[in-house]
Amino acid sequence: MSWKNILFAAPLAALAFTQAVQADTRVKVTLIDKTGTIAADSNHKLGMGMQADMSEAKMGIKANPAVAKRGTVTFDVTNLASYIVHEVIVVRITDEIQILPFDESRNKVDAEGLQTLGSVNEIEPNKTASLSVDLTPGKYLLYCNIAGHYMAGMWTVVLVQ
Repeated sequence: MSWKNILFAAPLAALAFTQAVQADTRVKVTLIDKTGTIAADSNHKLGMGMQADMSEAKMGIKANPAVAKRGTVTFDVTNLASYIVHEVIVVRITDEIQILPFDESRNKVDAEGLQTLGSVNEIEPNKTASLSVDLTPGKYLLYCNIAGHYMAGMWTVVLVQ
């Protein structure tokens, strides 16, 4: 190989390596109902930061992996519920002890003060949807804000490094 070929090949190899390092991260998100529907006026207090016993959660969100690389993160969301519609909203948080503003009258997170980075709305049972978001290092909350779902335990945190 001549020195000209080496000089030409080195930048191409570096570019290919950079693109591989910056490849999108895919996170599999599963929406789960443990016991069926939750009444909109239920008294569950299982929101983030509430120090509740999450083993009592009637609903949940699982993210795999729970750690993603910075850059474009694609959330592949599957609703495993048998008959309940869900959604996933992505917001940046400071930490997992943060308590979100909550509107008791609507039984929903008051999202007005939160910076929503993206969402997938009205995911029908046994359906999948995807959402891609450009994320910087930090912690991100994934939650369902259909009445009663968040306080029933339907949230999780993803760390972006």
